[in-house]
Amino acid sequence: MPNEDLGEPSSRLVRAPADADALDCDDKGDVCFACNFVKQNSKIVDPFNGSESSDAYDDLMNLISDNYSKGISNPNLVEMIFVFYEREVRPLGNYPEWTRNSISRHLLYHTNNEDVLMQEATSILYSQIQSIRNKTWVENAQDGTLEPHHKNIFLMDKLIRGLGDHLTKKKSRKTDK
Repeated sequence: MPNEDLGEPSSRLVRAPADADALDCDDKGDVCFACNFVKQNSKIVDPFNGSESSDAYDDLMNLISDNYSKGISNPNLVEMIFVFYEREVRPLGNYPEWTRNSISRHLLYHTNNEDVLMQEATSILYSQIQSIRNKTWVENAQDGTLEPHHKNIFLMDKLIRGLGDHLTKKKSRKTDK
């Protein structure tokens, strides 16, 4: 029996407070225009048959590659892509809606650039460290003294070590190129 049925609130998983640049998406199954349209028409050399939609689609893909993980926040990029698609691509043909949720999924799961994924992992680790950093000491309720919160200190140490290993891998990837 779920806790709600017993009249007790249940906990829910949430993102770390410092993780302001994260994308929210679910498995709703909205159509991913960027992937699905091109895959459906992959037998044709140009899925747009040389129409002006081809240039608009290329501009859309350039908007993604030029901005993803390069100084603009992910939520702002999703909004830019959504507006561009609705204004520049969708009116040129009978194309389906490309929802913000589906755009987020495209950026997170369909774009498989290793450099971008490394940057995402760096951001996630850094956000987790910042969130735990503010919770490494606890005030004793009885006498007001400060005491270390051993579990959070241990977790922060583990994340910092993980970030160090990750940054070493990231750096060696750049020198290998």
